[in-house]
Amino acid sequence: MRSTIKNSIIISLISAGSLYLAACGLGNNVAKDGKLHIPTNASFEQIVDSLKPLLKDAESFRKFAQNKDLGKRFYSGRYSIKAGMNNKEIVQMIQEGKQDEISIRIGNYASIIELAGKLGHILEADSAQILEAIVNAEFTKNIDTAKKLYFFLPNTYNFHWNTSGQQFADKMFKEYQKFWTPERLQLAQSAKMSPLEVTTLASIVQLESFKADEQARVAALYLNRLKIGMKLDADPTIVFLKKMQQGFTQKVSRVYYKDLAIPSPYNTYINKGLPPGPICMPNPSAIDAVLKPEKHDYIYFVADTARPGYHLFAKTLAEQEVNAAAYRAWANKNNVK
Repeated sequence: MRSTIKNSIIISLISAGSLYLAACGLGNNVAKDGKLHIPTNASFEQIVDSLKPLLKDAESFRKFAQNKDLGKRFYSGRYSIKAGMNNKEIVQMIQEGKQDEISIRIGNYASIIELAGKLGHILEADSAQILEAIVNAEFTKNIDTAKKLYFFLPNTYNFHWNTSGQQFADKMFKEYQKFWTPERLQLAQSAKMSPLEVTTLASIVQLESFKADEQARVAALYLNRLKIGMKLDADPTIVFLKKMQQGFTQKVSRVYYKDLAIPSPYNTYINKGLPPGPICMPNPSAIDAVLKPEKHDYIYFVADTARPGYHLFAKTLAEQEVNAAAYRAWANKNNVK
């Protein structure tokens, strides 16, 4: 009899302890790791519903969160919920806005449309909101849409999930200002080029050679062509203008001879000099390659089959023909179209 009473007391104490822990929000209430997304202007019920799949007892969380006025005091964002967390820790994290940072790689996109499209799948703001913010940003006013790409530098950046389109545009402009140091501006001035012109040439260099250790040589080759009044004859500009016509989401895998006659200010097979603006977002290495090019007399180049990604360079058309013939022989042997 005494044993039964003792066990009953123990059970009552355990139950009371559990109720006390629940009331204080201290009991383990998270069954598994997960991500909690709280949209801007979310309701209390949205927060609870989003947490339910991760909680052991959603009702105890609801009561504790209501008592702490979570519905009135919280920050939107993306939060990491860890197994073993209690209600107090979850509520405190949300009310203090201790959300995750998301590392996003900004690549060599060919348009702000493509850029916005990539981000729209990662951030709360959709692609239309991001695109609108870029187009209407103060720093892009009175600039053609295609040229607005100039302000965005490829790199890995940290953002909060609930970053707005305006916040994204503002951050990227700060990165642009940080990159264009007085030294870089002076180098551009010494080359008698504007930062836009430097970035435009760098975008061609980027698409011709993604090898950072070769970009200064490629940049110098194009600068040599500009100096002697030779057309740039850059295939990437043809790919870009075809995307402008067909849509930037379309993949252009080949350039045909007929494409070289497409009328466009971006066609460097028709027009001398630089195109109106960048044809992609070049890496900082490509921009620096234009600002600090190699010193050489090359004006021709072709892919180096012995070193994928690199090129063979030539000073004369005769040398170029030899290199080009070797490339064609390799391409035919390997059935490269």
